Amino acid sequence: MTLAEHEAQLKAQGKWDDFVANRTEREEARRREAEELARAEGPLLQALADVGLPVKSVWDLVNRTMRRYPAAVPVLLEHLQRQYPDAIRAGIARALTVAEARSHWRTLTRLYREEQGRQTKEGLAVAISGIATDDVIEDVIALARDARHGTSRVLLLSALEGSKNPGAQQALMELGADPELRKQIQIIFKRKKRSSR
Repeated sequence: MTLAEHEAQLKAQGKWDDFVANRTEREEARRREAEELARAEGPLLQALADVGLPVKSVWDLVNRTMRRYPAAVPVLLEHLQRQYPDAIRAGIARALTVAEARSHWRTLTRLYREEQGRQTKEGLAVAISGIATDDVIEDVIALARDARHGTSRVLLLSALEGSKNPGAQQALMELGADPELRKQIQIIFKRKKRSSR
């Protein structure tokens, strides 16, 4: 069905006005939410500007190609532990996927273990996986094995996949029986098999 046919069908059924009103309400709700998030993010943006990193949103750091901002890492860590909305804290966590955050490994893993917000927990998993080295891969293995962390553990698997530590490969095989991780681990092993040909 084309868009024009769908519109004609809604009009014929007398549902067009409701459809338009609902769409307008959804758009207005999204606009209000974006304004609220921008307002809430203000203190973080000011703190980043104070260390020479003016951005319009913390997500600008996540999406930028230039990924060096050592002066911002302590600011990001401090603000990650504040009471921002989950969407902002998730951006802060993902912005910590930089080598300069490695010296804060213990803090990041502690925050991951304690985090209750879904988006932030996933952001922390991305950061942990992105900065993990073989020196700390045992920590990643322990986090991935802990089912209390739910599906966010899927995001830790790339660190295990890229590790040269034999324990990481063993952990992937063991975790393949975990229903929350099974599908992604199968993908990882297929990818490994293709690359070894």
